[in-house]
Amino acid sequence: MSLRVAESPPRRLSLFSMALALCSLTTLPALAGPFSDPGHDPDAMVAWVTAVDSVLRGPVDIADPGGALASHGLPENVVGPSSGVSSDTLSLGDGGSITLYLESGISNGPADDFAVFENAFFEVFELFAELAFVEVGSNGVDFARFEVDALNPIPVDSYATLDPTDYAGLAGRHPAPLGTGFDLGDLAFDPLVQTGAVDLMDIRYVRVIDVIGDGSTADAVGRAIYDPYPTPFSVGGFDLQAVGVLHGPEPSRQTGLLAGLLALLGLASGRSKRWTTRLAATAPVVVAGLAFAGSVSAATASFEDLGLGAESYQNGAGLAGGFTSDGVFFENDHFPSYDGFSGFAASTITDNTTPGFGNQFSAIPGAGAGGSATYGIYYDSGRIVLPSVQTVLGAHFTNTTYAALSMRDGDAFAKRFGGTSRDDPDFFRLLIEGLDDDDGSTGIVELMLADYRFADNALDYILYDWTYLDLSGLGQVRSLAFRFESSDVGAFGLNTPTYFAIDDLRTIPEPGTALLMGLGLTGLAFAGRRH
Repeated sequence: MSLRVAESPPRRLSLFSMALALCSLTTLPALAGPFSDPGHDPDAMVAWVTAVDSVLRGPVDIADPGGALASHGLPENVVGPSSGVSSDTLSLGDGGSITLYLESGISNGPADDFAVFENAFFEVFELFAELAFVEVGSNGVDFARFEVDALNPIPVDSYATLDPTDYAGLAGRHPAPLGTGFDLGDLAFDPLVQTGAVDLMDIRYVRVIDVIGDGSTADAVGRAIYDPYPTPFSVGGFDLQAVGVLHGPEPSRQTGLLAGLLALLGLASGRSKRWTTRLAATAPVVVAGLAFAGSVSAATASFEDLGLGAESYQNGAGLAGGFTSDGVFFENDHFPSYDGFSGFAASTITDNTTPGFGNQFSAIPGAGAGGSATYGIYYDSGRIVLPSVQTVLGAHFTNTTYAALSMRDGDAFAKRFGGTSRDDPDFFRLLIEGLDDDDGSTGIVELMLADYRFADNALDYILYDWTYLDLSGLGQVRSLAFRFESSDVGAFGLNTPTYFAIDDLRTIPEPGTALLMGLGLTGLAFAGRRH
């Protein structure tokens, strides 16, 4: 639901505007905290908020929850580009929130994907600002919140300033006109992302929630969050200016083809019979292209199309170097002399209790991601090869039963993680590298399959569940390569069994083919104007 708003009355100066007028020094600060990023200029945005879904104002002072609510600004103030005017905001009040809709959507790409703009400013050495939590959603119902760190242990008075580098994951950490950036990839392990309720490639809603600055709200590990408090004014709470998009969804193949077809249709209107005939000959090609574009706009390699029966596996016997699932090739080397393999196998084995090499084709959850029947098993070496240069959105990963129980209990070849004291700083890490058409690296993403390096042994873990790993930061790749690192190393290399399980690899092909076809059709249309 979008709120319809009336014409705005004359704007009132915000608390920050008044303070700024009184402040004569704007020297850039010397900041000491660990969280530093440059912020984003409004000119870098490719799209902005298109509607306000809902607003819930908070009180001007949470100590009097039944008192006056924050009242400065109208919803229309935060729709569209940031104006750069400090009073052109909407004030949320203590704990207030606003939910915004973005018609363009936000897509997970490299680094930050969107930015939140507030009217903060530097006063001598620190920032005068109020802070806010940020959540995102795809359906307007389920929202994933960015994790927050707050290292400032001291309350901040009403007109006092703060060091923004003491905070992470909160909006309001940059002075106007800059916006604070947020990377959707940081939410890859959120439960709502894991279950698919929030799609990081199609975010349509952003929710901004004021931090109550008295320390009653906490960061991810329970530390109190402080920002200016109390602010018992109509402009109290977070003052939102705008939300801008840095990475929107890629243009679809259908978009390119339709653009070309529309250009032809526009040209054919009132043209000669020769052009009508030309359009009639072109239309079937366009229709076929649209069908093709729709069929390959996104893909998920789930292994279900391999047709494995219950409690079975395919280890490469009888195959020629691998197998294909939904167009993605999984390399495999099979060794007939002892029926062994390296690279990828596919499995429906559900035994997740039997230890040892004899149970190497089982994933520790006992089923595929989401309870599916079939999943992939990787051992030692081998690549995933895509049919073309594509973006890999991500995949679900977990340990195999063999590796998980080996790390938990130890075996004839590998140690028990943590040792007898449980204090050994053991780890098992998977490194996933993107490779382009020339085998050049596009980047590396890591996943900890086990980590016993925490000072508190209660935090030590072995990965027993399927975990979605965002791989979109690797960019456009032709293949994926894998390698392991472990604390348990012997004379012949890693002692930890070098296995992992994988399921539901999601990819998006490059949009270029259909877009170029559309441009070609458009060119054909314009060429016709010369005849």
